[in-house]
Amino acid sequence: MNAYIEIESLRSLISQNKDDRYYECMRMLKRNLNLNFSFSKEEARADHAIEIWVKELSTGAISEKPKWESDYPNQYDELSLQDMTLEKLCAVYLLDDEEPQHLANAMLVSHFGHELDTLSRLFVKTDTQEFELQQSPRQIANWNSLSEYIAQCSDILLADRYILSKRSMLRKNLYQIINALVKKSRDVCISIVLIVESKSVDTSIDLNDVSDTIKENVKSIVGMAPNVTFMLCSPHEGTPLFHDRLILTNYRAISSGDSFNYFREDGRINTGGFGITISSLAKNCTYVKDQVANTFLLQLGKEIPYALIKGDRKSNFLKFS
Repeated sequence: MNAYIEIESLRSLISQNKDDRYYECMRMLKRNLNLNFSFSKEEARADHAIEIWVKELSTGAISEKPKWESDYPNQYDELSLQDMTLEKLCAVYLLDDEEPQHLANAMLVSHFGHELDTLSRLFVKTDTQEFELQQSPRQIANWNSLSEYIAQCSDILLADRYILSKRSMLRKNLYQIINALVKKSRDVCISIVLIVESKSVDTSIDLNDVSDTIKENVKSIVGMAPNVTFMLCSPHEGTPLFHDRLILTNYRAISSGDSFNYFREDGRINTGGFGITISSLAKNCTYVKDQVANTFLLQLGKEIPYALIKGDRKSNFLKFS
C-alpha cells in the first residue's frame, strides 16, 4: 500500500512521538507501506528532526525505499476519484491541509495534526494495532458489529454467488452488511457492486427493489445515495464460476468460506461455516494483498464481458463499458 506524505504533515507526525500509537504506526510505515514524499531528500536533510526520522525509518525497514519528490497528489488540487488508479484508491494520504478535504469522507486522507488518527485506521483493531481478525458467527452475533473493524470507503465490492439466493435472508444479511460497511463514510456517493451467480438469484427477488432498499438505507447513514450495480455471472467457455466469498473496500478485505447469509430472518445462525477473516490491505506479504486485491480483481474484470450487468454500472474497482 502506498502512503503519500507532505512535509508539514510529517513534522506534525514526528511531534506526536509521545502518543501511545506512534511507535506501532512507525513500525507500519517501515514494514508495510511504500512511502512517497512530496519533498526532496535535500529538504529532508535540511530539517534535523526529519533527517533523524528518515534514518530511524531505514533501520530494520522491510518496505521499498522511499520515493522523493512525488508529484501526486497535486498540492494545488483537491483529491478526486476521477481516473484514480487502484494503487491510489487504496492509499493513505498525510497532507498539509489545515482543513479536511472532501475525499477524507471516503478515504484515509489526513489533514494537519491528525496524522496518527488516520494511520491508526489502517489497523483492523486500533486498540491493539492488529492487521487481521478472525470471528466466528457467534462472535459476530449480527452484522452490525462489523462496523467496529472497518474504515471509510468510496467503493464496496461484494462477491458471493448465493447472497441473493433467498429473499427472506436479505434483511438480516445483505442489508445489514452494507449498512455496517458504510458507517464510517459521510456525504459521498459510494459505489457498490454485488457479484452473484445468475441462476442462484431467488426468482421472487426484484433487483430494482433491492437496489432501492440499499440506496435508502445508505442515504440515511451516509447522507448520499450510493451507486448500486449487479453483476450476474454464469460459467462460460469451460471457465468455472468464482468460488470465493469476498467483500473488498478501499482498506479492508473480508473473506468467508461460506456464503455471507449467516443469519436467518429471526436472527438465528444459519451458516455451517467457521466464520470470517477481516484483513487490512495495509499488511504486506499476505494472501489478501497478493491474491485478493490483485488476482481476484483481475479475474472479475475478465468476467465482465460474459456477465449480465444491471444497475448504475459504476465502480472504481471494476470498469464497465
